[in-house]
Amino acid sequence: MARWTNWTASCAGALVGFAAIFWAGCSEYAYIKHEGDDSFFQVEAGEVDVLLVVDNSCSMQPYQQELSEHFDYFLTYFIEGDVDYQIGVVTTSVTEPIAGGTCSESDVAAVPDAGELVDGIYITSDDDNGEEIFSDLVSVGICGSGYEMGLESAFRAVSSLADTTNAGFLREEAYLSIIFVSDEEDASPQGVNDYINAFREVKGQRSRDVFNASSLVVTDEEECTASQLASGATQSERYVDVAEQTEGVIGNICAEDFTSIVTELSLASSRLTDTFYLSQLPAASSLVVGIDGEEITCDTGEWTYVLGEYEGEPAGTIVFDREHMPPPSSRITAVYDLGDGDEADFCLGASE
Repeated sequence: MARWTNWTASCAGALVGFAAIFWAGCSEYAYIKHEGDDSFFQVEAGEVDVLLVVDNSCSMQPYQQELSEHFDYFLTYFIEGDVDYQIGVVTTSVTEPIAGGTCSESDVAAVPDAGELVDGIYITSDDDNGEEIFSDLVSVGICGSGYEMGLESAFRAVSSLADTTNAGFLREEAYLSIIFVSDEEDASPQGVNDYINAFREVKGQRSRDVFNASSLVVTDEEECTASQLASGATQSERYVDVAEQTEGVIGNICAEDFTSIVTELSLASSRLTDTFYLSQLPAASSLVVGIDGEEITCDTGEWTYVLGEYEGEPAGTIVFDREHMPPPSSRITAVYDLGDGDEADFCLGASE
């Protein structure tokens, strides 16, 4: 998601002035006076390091299976954005797991140390068999600790182990995305904000937006089945808090539709966006949107306008169809007259 004040957008200039609108199929352009004039840029992520933190407690087998079967969807927007990615997996086990039940001593001994990349490897965009590797890595088993500490495990993975056991996974100029997958609340010892600050410090605090976190967790116990609840599914407020504060994606692990959830995770991690927030409320019928100087008319279905919300305030919002998202490094322009933002006025008179 982008607004004119954040990392995916910049204000084009004066809010009142003349905007050059380039018409599709024409080499000439007309000067039209508009009150609102915003310009956005679709970010080119370049390098992204993705750390998947997968719960390996006794109730997680079906969720790990779902995740392992959706690698193609997870890569959707990495491919779309030509992202140079690295994907590693750690578990939520920090305290010593205990053998018992279906977990033998050898099963417990096979659990990676806290923050250690599973199998000591990570997937890169150059791997031809990435899907097969991904399936193996996220199938972390169910013999881990029953005290899930995903935040602590992730912290160790990108801090104390970054230059030793996990050497090579974190790249200096890469964005960092952490994705938590768990059906229970985090039990890490530090406060949520302590971990957020620590993750940002890994990237040197040069920009708050070089790090984000997403959470595929229990967001609403009422959406879980009796079987899921009986297996220990509990609301995950800490993981949700991390995702909210870093503008990541939040998905309910109890949901049946893993495809859409994993696709959303892909979009958030790739740093591409389909949503752009205007700096002021428009008269929706006056909106003219372009990509790299070419007007995209409102009746093409490639984008739409809605009256959304940004940081708790009403915001005019341009939403592109996922099949027609602006490509990396493209410039998106929006000119309009000021109004009340009513979406009912969108595209009025377009066919006249």
